[in-house]
Amino acid sequence: MHVGQYRVRYRDVYSAGVVLNARYLDVCDEAFTEFFRALGFTSADLAAVPFDGALAHMDATFASTSTVDDVLDMDVVCERVGSSSLVLAYTLTRGDQEVFQGVARYVNVDESGTPTPIPDALRTALAG
Repeated sequence: MHVGQYRVRYRDVYSAGVVLNARYLDVCDEAFTEFFRALGFTSADLAAVPFDGALAHMDATFASTSTVDDVLDMDVVCERVGSSSLVLAYTLTRGDQEVFQGVARYVNVDESGTPTPIPDALRTALAG
């Protein structure tokens, strides 16, 4: 699902003029928010459901570089929904060129950090 675009800012690059690899995780965080918004869940809605997706694991592939003012398309696909976790795949592209791919596993946790089941309303939205 296409969830939006991200324009690379000066704060995203380091002295060589290209995006610092860790900043792509920030872009994924923005894509995470927009993905759930597209499913009908604002951040407040996720808290009310309740869903607090703690990032547990991420695999990343850096396919190309980006520079200031590049516009990256953010695409997100839900690959799996388990009992208390879900897996999202991120693809960031600049035009037809892939820049970054990431696969992240999130675990729904309660206030104490204990894994808790994915709420039914969210599970239904992710299945649709």
